[in-house]
Amino acid sequence: MIKAFNKHYRKSIDLIENASGSDKIEMAERVLDWFRQLPEEYVVALALFFNEVIDDLGDESLEKINLKLKGKREKYEEEEDEEELEDEEDEDEEDERDKEDY
Repeated sequence: MIKAFNKHYRKSIDLIENASGSDKIEMAERVLDWFRQLPEEYVVALALFFNEVIDDLGDESLEKINLKLKGKREKYEEEEDEEELEDEEDEDEEDERDKEDY
């Protein structure tokens, strides 16, 4: 099963790499529509399957699908962290501009 997946995975990557920008967007939209039509249980089963395949392939560059549910508090903290990072980046840019002015 892993060999079959790997074969189709490689074919898919080749198709995407050789497609134009608008074709890539169209493919992504079709895939997203397809996922939205699937029952939730199927999507979870697919995610679990892909995580197992990633383990079997041993490819460190592939990121596993995170199946944990985020609580409201975690989402809020994550948003705060992102805002803090953006603020720090803005401050760094201002510091760089100030250095250039001197």
